[in-house]
Amino acid sequence: MTDPLRLYAAGSLRLAFAPLLATFSERYAVDVIPTFGPAGLLSEKMMHGDAVDIFASANCAHPLRLKALGLAEEPTVFTRNHLCIVMRNVPELTTQSWLMALLDPRFVLSTSTPGSDPGGDYAFELFERIERLHRGWGNQLRDKAKPLVGGALDHAIPAGMTAGSYLIRTGQSDMHIGYASYLPLLLNQPDLHVVHLPDPYRIDAEYMLAVMKPARREARLLANYLLSPEGQGFLVNKGFASRFSLQNGR
Repeated sequence: MTDPLRLYAAGSLRLAFAPLLATFSERYAVDVIPTFGPAGLLSEKMMHGDAVDIFASANCAHPLRLKALGLAEEPTVFTRNHLCIVMRNVPELTTQSWLMALLDPRFVLSTSTPGSDPGGDYAFELFERIERLHRGWGNQLRDKAKPLVGGALDHAIPAGMTAGSYLIRTGQSDMHIGYASYLPLLLNQPDLHVVHLPDPYRIDAEYMLAVMKPARREARLLANYLLSPEGQGFLVNKGFASRFSLQNGR
């Protein structure tokens, strides 16, 4: 009997990967044991000896580093996400522009943890973008933001909630910068207000897939399935961008 595949994957992929992996396992008779978490922390575990067959990261840096160390085969971009902001739906926040709301000292702004979680790195990329466009404001936001999720001591987020909605509803934050793939869980929630970042503030997140060495045939099979139109459909259904749209420049 074939040993199960060991998959490490970014936490933001959990909802999309659940039906995808179930379909893959049923079709190819290959069991997959997934571990979801902050991609930076997962990458560190692999660097320190965790035995993993395939790695799906929310950025490119971690898979490329594993390849440079000789631990992974050539990584491939397989999908894309982008940032949005979820905030408490109160007039004190929603009647301001989103940027003024972020800067408002009365309210707590949270992010994922930079370094440990690419979501935090992308949030800081947004702050750098704001700093280039509005001198001083990006630095204020970088100093103000609290990295409340995606670190070594992470929260157990209840099913059906996102990190942002959980932090807001438990009173730990008033605004959270997270992934737009979570929009289906955020929209039409009366206590939440969602901000879509306009150009030139939009921050895209490229997700990269790496088969780990020594490469198993089943790991390559799963990688190919993820890259196939059917596999991409599971991602698109959960708010991600298809890799085919990336190739077509959309």
